[in-house]
Amino acid sequence: MRKYKIIAFGSFDDNNDREQVRFLSMKKMIIYVLCFVLLLIGGLVYFQSNKSKQYDLVNPKIGPINEAIYGLGTVKSEEKFSFKVAVPKTIKNLFVHEGAQVIKGQKILSFDDGTTVTSPIEGLVFNLPYQIGENVFTDRPVVEIENLKQLFIEVVLDQQSSMRVKQSENVRISFENTDHKIFNGQVTALYHSNGQFIARVEISELPKEILPGMTADIAIEVASKESALLIPVRAVQLGTVLIQRDGKKIKVNVKLGIMDQEWAEVVSGDIKASDLILLKKAL
Repeated sequence: MRKYKIIAFGSFDDNNDREQVRFLSMKKMIIYVLCFVLLLIGGLVYFQSNKSKQYDLVNPKIGPINEAIYGLGTVKSEEKFSFKVAVPKTIKNLFVHEGAQVIKGQKILSFDDGTTVTSPIEGLVFNLPYQIGENVFTDRPVVEIENLKQLFIEVVLDQQSSMRVKQSENVRISFENTDHKIFNGQVTALYHSNGQFIARVEISELPKEILPGMTADIAIEVASKESALLIPVRAVQLGTVLIQRDGKKIKVNVKLGIMDQEWAEVVSGDIKASDLILLKKAL
């Protein structure tokens, strides 16, 4: 019978092993907690940094402001001539063509019955749709002439805007393709016509290329102030403005007065010229 001898190379201490396991577990736990805290701090810093990037900072300003009613105007002629026949006729002669400049008393056309039409005004022939030998009838004009030296602009307004517009108010006028040049005009009449509220705007000087029927962008100045505390219009949300003062963000209630398309007058509210206005950046 064989005998085996057991040789022990070391000993196993259960208590020490448990302590080592517990120590390693605590160490891992501390590392996890530290990592979590660092991630949380980093996230907060990133959030605050990203949040601050959502705003532009703008100072209020003190200066003049004009409030305007905006609309689309149509150029019209003060003096027109339109001729219709009372009974059907045939055109015998045409002495001018569409687009021709005519003077007062100039022959325009004649009919086969010997009738001759002359222009009672100086102007431009805008409509002469017939040819020699054609029959003309009573339902449409034979010729139309408009005086280009007496032009005005007609602006259709909504009811709310029309209640704010008054005679003699200044008007800024612009046309497409005129190098952004601004022309000055004045409201000379306000009236109601066919369910529409209309402002008549007279202008002293217009480019030669402007013709009746063309449209213009109109800004009627309804209020103005030479010096006012101004803040950006888009900074106002439900009657409040977010400002930064002494490093702190504060929400302030404001009441506005005169406004244009970008700036608004502060009538009341705790806004100082040294404040910074927070504007949300456009997405």
